[in-house]
Amino acid sequence: MFTKVLPENVQELQQKVAYAEQVKLITNKIHAAQELNHILVDLQKDILSLFDAERLTLYACDTEKKEIFARIPHNDTIEEIRTPIGEQSLAGFTAKYLRPINLGDAYSKTELAGIHPSLVHDSSWDRKTSFKTKQVLTYPIVAENKYLMGVIQLLNKKSGARFTKKDEDSVAEIAKGLGIAFFNLRKLAKKTPTKFDHLVANNLITQAELETAIAEARKGSADLESLLIEKYKVPKAELGKSLSQFYKCPHVEYHERMFLDPELLKALNVDYLKKNYWTPIKRDKTGVEILIDDPNDLDKVQDIKRSFPGQTIRFAVCLRRDIVQLLRIATGGGQVDQTAKGSVSDILGELISESMLEQQDEATVGGVDENDSAIVRLANQIIADAYRMGSSDIHVEPYGEKRETLVRFRVDGSCFEYMKIPPSYRRAIVSRLKIMASLDIAERRKPQDGKIKFKVGEREIELRVATVPTSGVANEDVVMRILANSEALPLDKMS
Repeated sequence: MFTKVLPENVQELQQKVAYAEQVKLITNKIHAAQELNHILVDLQKDILSLFDAERLTLYACDTEKKEIFARIPHNDTIEEIRTPIGEQSLAGFTAKYLRPINLGDAYSKTELAGIHPSLVHDSSWDRKTSFKTKQVLTYPIVAENKYLMGVIQLLNKKSGARFTKKDEDSVAEIAKGLGIAFFNLRKLAKKTPTKFDHLVANNLITQAELETAIAEARKGSADLESLLIEKYKVPKAELGKSLSQFYKCPHVEYHERMFLDPELLKALNVDYLKKNYWTPIKRDKTGVEILIDDPNDLDKVQDIKRSFPGQTIRFAVCLRRDIVQLLRIATGGGQVDQTAKGSVSDILGELISESMLEQQDEATVGGVDENDSAIVRLANQIIADAYRMGSSDIHVEPYGEKRETLVRFRVDGSCFEYMKIPPSYRRAIVSRLKIMASLDIAERRKPQDGKIKFKVGEREIELRVATVPTSGVANEDVVMRILANSEALPLDKMS
């Protein structure tokens, strides 16, 4: 004997099947979400479609601040609402006690007191949006039956009545799926390393401070690393360590004796390097070492490989400010200390201008000598730059009245050309160095040796000086050895 299926039963069954399919589809979307924001904002309408309600709000839990927060589209923007976990709001109460709330009138003090004597309805959002909250159904979003992940809240049942037991069951089903998704996203976020994990893990900065710094940096006031150092007092070495751990490569910190091989910059646009925050620093038999702010930036990496085709590239992470400073110093755009004001090119330009004026003035007698301010600054700048570049020796080599005087630095055993000085200043620069070394400037036919004590920034260094007569009229070569930590060095070992 067969039971007759009534049409209304068939219709009800079809509705249940359709609802189950819709729940399954939305649950799959929830679990497919790659970030929390996608669920809180983008999937709100989909989840709301499952219920007979006017509005839905999804809250996530901020355990560090003991708050729950929602992100709600409002006037073409996304506004974040935060509320403490506690009795100050309906969602906050549900988060604190992990208890659902089903109210027929959110403004009824009797209903609120029947749930908890301290429970209140936060009406601030109603006032802001001119939306009148009536019926409310809140349900905790929990993972593994114990971890608070957030709260789901339905507002105003469309029929005007209180939310039903069926509504509660439906919300509980969705809340279960949300709990799993929120929990998995939280675990994924913990597993995904960030550039500043070392700083947070070692209490050098809090997560909240880091998020604030990131927001400030996005406004363009300063780069993030500089903000962390200057405003949040993160030690530069610790920041470098954090970057090194994240990028899995060495961190290089700028210092005044860092040397950038000028040959590596000849085929490169320095302004482009400054804007893109990378620079070659050294080349040897094994390849080229590159300083870069982000070794994971594929576009920059490809550009670097095109700039050095067929060569092995070794990356080291470096702060943006350090890269810019290094390039500025390497191209004569920075200052090392107060004793050497202006770049070498500026000083030479000044000397040439003075020379041209003297040639125009027939009454001028003598020309530039060792006491000229530009010559004094040039001598100081040569020594300061040599120290900064990590040079062991400075060679000043005049080639007579018609050829330029060559200044070379020795770094790591190899000499390279640092600058050329116009021939008319060869005697002035040599005499200036001899004065600094307390040598006899009138004696040009015999070798002399002495020493110079020189201050670079706050550090005092010592140079051993040897002058040697060479071919030509009154030509003298000058060799200066920069002593590391004031070590003594025999002059016969100067090369």
